Amino acid sequence: MFFPEICKIKLAISNWIGSSNKSIAEMAKKMLQKFDKYWSVTHDIMGVATVLDPRYKMELLEYYYEKLYGQDSLEQVSRIQQLCYDLIADYQLKFNQDICADSAMLEASCAADDGLDDYDAFVRKKKRAKTSLVRTELDHYLDEEVLPRSPGFDILLWWKLNGIKYPTLQAIAKDILAIPISTVASESAFSTSGQILSPHRSRLHWTTLEALMCARSWLWSAENSGNMSSKLSNEYATLLDEIEPDDEGEILTSGVASFFEDGD
Repeated sequence: MFFPEICKIKLAISNWIGSSNKSIAEMAKKMLQKFDKYWSVTHDIMGVATVLDPRYKMELLEYYYEKLYGQDSLEQVSRIQQLCYDLIADYQLKFNQDICADSAMLEASCAADDGLDDYDAFVRKKKRAKTSLVRTELDHYLDEEVLPRSPGFDILLWWKLNGIKYPTLQAIAKDILAIPISTVASESAFSTSGQILSPHRSRLHWTTLEALMCARSWLWSAENSGNMSSKLSNEYATLLDEIEPDDEGEILTSGVASFFEDGD
């Protein structure tokens, strides 16, 4: 979702560098230096996430990298593609190790020795040699046409339904697509807790702290959306004015509990 937007930002900053206004050009150069600092760290994993979107695959990388890198675009696209192949190899190695471990446990559980252990090893070796020559899941996935872009497309549902066809890619998608695009949400949570836990209020139980943070978030959301009735708004103000928890958080717990008992 964010890869095209970040590419647009990089293109815009690059255009501002060529501005006839010296102040804008100098500012854009400083912005680009800071942007490249984060771009160099994140654009690889964002490129892999883009490839895992069946609406984009390699096409979106080729489209934007041509604008961003010019003659070096093919090299950059190939690097992201190679990263995808490396991920496929790593995940398949992990799966094979799990399968071998299960097979070893099964063989160890067999009491009878039929003298064909060398044959089993021969079959496994032949299977590995054959697997290295066949095309990977990624090749078959990229060969398919990209899906038409639609606002209601659910990429997680798509991978859930196509996991049988692309099991390794599905496992990669589970890990890659779960990575937050920004640390703002987690940093905001820690910042909010820091406003509640002060040197004079540092012994709140974790359930009390969770109740306070959730209650404030829900009430602020209702107030900002305009869905809070006047009665609820007055109770909200009273709640914030009267609840001043002690070190054990007993007043806070009773106040929040009584508030939610009276309301919906």
